Amino acid sequence: MDQEQENFIAYLSLTKGLMDRSIEQYIYYYKKLDQARISDQNYINQFIQKWHNNPIVRGMMLNLLEYKKLNKIIDMPPKKTGSEKKRIIREVTDQEIHAMRDYLYDKSFKKGLIFDMIYQGALRRSEIPTIRLNSFQWKQWLNNTDQPCHLIILGKRDKERTVLINPETAQKIFLHYDEKYDLSNNDNLDAFSNSPSLIFGKISERYVWDVVHKGSRRCLGRDIRTHELRHARATELEKMGVPIKDIKIYLGHSNLATTEIYLHTSEKESIANISEIINQKG
Repeated sequence: MDQEQENFIAYLSLTKGLMDRSIEQYIYYYKKLDQARISDQNYINQFIQKWHNNPIVRGMMLNLLEYKKLNKIIDMPPKKTGSEKKRIIREVTDQEIHAMRDYLYDKSFKKGLIFDMIYQGALRRSEIPTIRLNSFQWKQWLNNTDQPCHLIILGKRDKERTVLINPETAQKIFLHYDEKYDLSNNDNLDAFSNSPSLIFGKISERYVWDVVHKGSRRCLGRDIRTHELRHARATELEKMGVPIKDIKIYLGHSNLATTEIYLHTSEKESIANISEIINQKG
């Protein structure tokens, strides 16, 4: 990393107050820039259009122009208009879910587990890199391994919420670490349960996106996005009979506080409801 990039990261963090996830996304596109041409209006227009007016690219560029003090001489090209088609959420079938899971686990335990985390927890791709060993409620789950394992997620604006990981998946994780650390030993189990180690190591959102996008293309012959897995899981929960108000809380939508106040529903009650219904459905 060169000094100029380090300075820009410091500006984004200290001056603009951006979170690490946003900075990581900005720097991905920042590295694609020809730094010698950032004062060229035509180049800026072409660069933004090359990435289809991506809002992350626009955000990076706006901040970069401000940092470089070029915002008064360089104009941003127009945003997308409302007449453009919205991105369509396509259905992902149960058969496709099973096929992708098997395919990715065949590739590696890590890729298969990323897929299971996204789908079962209805997680955003930005949430996957934040999962730590102590994000799981291991000791609670070990009291009844037939129940889903609670996983604490740090979502948008650093809000915590709880999602449920299927007992079979929790068992895979536990056995994976048991082979390394002998978790029958209470001291080892305590260290495992309280460990802040990232379960997937240091990975980027882009890596998570690639696991799902490239995996679906090679396995199914079509592209599936991480957000479509969230949608598929929400649809599955609805078919199981989970109330819509609980699904909204499970997904960590931005109107969480409003939903809870209006419906008088707490996160604890929602998780209990979902857990009970999943168990009943087997």
